Amino acid sequence: MTLSDLIVHYLEKLGVEYVFGIPGSPLGPLFDALRRSEQRGGPRMVLTRHEAGAAFIADGYARESGKLGVCCATTGPGVTNLITGVASACAEQVPMLVLTPQTRLRDLGSGCFQDSSRNGIDVVSMLEPCTVYNATVTHPDQLERKLAAALTAALGNPGGPAHLSIPIDIFAAEADWPPRFSLLPQLLARPHATLDIAGLENLCAEISATLGRGAGLCVLVGHGAADAGHDIERFAELTGATLITTPRGKSVINPYHGQARGVFGMSGHASSRAALTDPKVELILAAGSNLGEWSTGKWDAVLMNDRLVHLHSERRWFERSPMARLQVEGDLVTLFRELNNRIEQWQSEGRLPVPEKPAQSGTAAPAAYIPAGIEVADPACCATDRGDTPIKAPQVYAELLRRLPQATRYFIDNSNSVPWSIHYFFHPRPRHYHLSIEFATMAWAVGAAVGGAFGNPDAPSVCIAGDGCYLMSGQEITVAVERRLPVLFVILNDRAYGLIRHGHRIAGKEDADFSIPPVDFAMLGRAAGAEAFTIRSLQDFDRLDWQALAERQGPTVLEVMIDAEAEPPIAMA
Repeated sequence: MTLSDLIVHYLEKLGVEYVFGIPGSPLGPLFDALRRSEQRGGPRMVLTRHEAGAAFIADGYARESGKLGVCCATTGPGVTNLITGVASACAEQVPMLVLTPQTRLRDLGSGCFQDSSRNGIDVVSMLEPCTVYNATVTHPDQLERKLAAALTAALGNPGGPAHLSIPIDIFAAEADWPPRFSLLPQLLARPHATLDIAGLENLCAEISATLGRGAGLCVLVGHGAADAGHDIERFAELTGATLITTPRGKSVINPYHGQARGVFGMSGHASSRAALTDPKVELILAAGSNLGEWSTGKWDAVLMNDRLVHLHSERRWFERSPMARLQVEGDLVTLFRELNNRIEQWQSEGRLPVPEKPAQSGTAAPAAYIPAGIEVADPACCATDRGDTPIKAPQVYAELLRRLPQATRYFIDNSNSVPWSIHYFFHPRPRHYHLSIEFATMAWAVGAAVGGAFGNPDAPSVCIAGDGCYLMSGQEITVAVERRLPVLFVILNDRAYGLIRHGHRIAGKEDADFSIPPVDFAMLGRAAGAEAFTIRSLQDFDRLDWQALAERQGPTVLEVMIDAEAEPPIAMA
């Protein structure tokens, strides 16, 4: 057994099924170990087409499988190509193990090929600011302990990518057996449920006093509350609180919930601002938000004031809420379940009123596409009962959600797709909607949708990307072809870097050209081995066999020609 086999052993015990990466001779011992693992039913290697694509695919796999994403790249430029995907995962706190090699220990500093140590192009230092753990293994006896530290950090709170740089001779060194930390996978699987008890008591007193005098509550839900969505919805039903979300928090709350009022911040809804400015609202609970620019409407005073109570599992974000009335650190599932238990008890004792019409939440298909409680800028642009040419992006979303199974997962790339989807994409199962807008890496969704299909092959994965995004990383479709994955690549083609063009028209002084020459994306898809169709009108959606598309074991490209002049809703709510 080699130390590479030891690494793979720990991955197997954590339930990891795949390692994504690009081959290179310094990774040879790891590839050999993965080949042996595959033969016994353990983790296996998936060759991607670019190192950044490997990181994006590992990101999507982690999101949909709930397991650790693992990616690798060879030394030198392999690592520098990987960094963008690692940085994106770090900004989104996606748990990931990143494995990269170094040249042999005895050769470091000797001018060896693709030297990535401190004596060459120092990739370990490059990865330092975009990882939660980052170390070089300089002796075989270090590897198991540093691997344990990396896994603990990646799967901790906050989680994120953990990086190990391992010289090739250590990858190939003989390993002691059995492993020393046999209980580590069990320790890492146990949930964290810390809670500031004193803060909870203060919060209960604030909520009780607010409701007791007939005032109202509003909850701003961020992505850090991802696991607490149902508990927060129940809190709204018990208290009559209105629910608004940040752009990333959109994936937490059912938009059709009776208390939901949409997104606040970047590309948000007027109804969310109305909820915050309602004179009855005396307490705003910001749950799981890092209170960044997009989440706060550029730190809008209607949110950032002394009505704010900041709730988060990570204390570091409290530095952004010094004006808050209260800050409470803790696991948000635990926090809201305790709040709900106490409110139910107070109501049963007659100490608090019960809302007359508790809001209901469900996952059934809604009667109308636009939720009743959310005010959008242009309801007509979602209509699919008219033959508009060219097509508007919201019409594409409405068609996809109407025609594909509700189990379908959606990955939105960082192009025009983002503002359109924040404002007009409404799914009754919000956890099926994925954004990566903290670092906002273009082409993220192209790989992440492939990774999502690896993580959940029983449901279609949809990548919605602009033409510019797809051209950055479209080669990863060949992974979906090779592995027969149910991925639908929906390319919104406006023949330009559309989001940049519209943003420049708003803020720029010169008539800059951001156009992209005409590309036949359907032909590109067929050349890669995928099914492909071009959509030029809404009637073209009717001509497709959607059941066959959803069930197809392999990727499909839908090139949709959209209105290049339609301005996306970029402005803050």
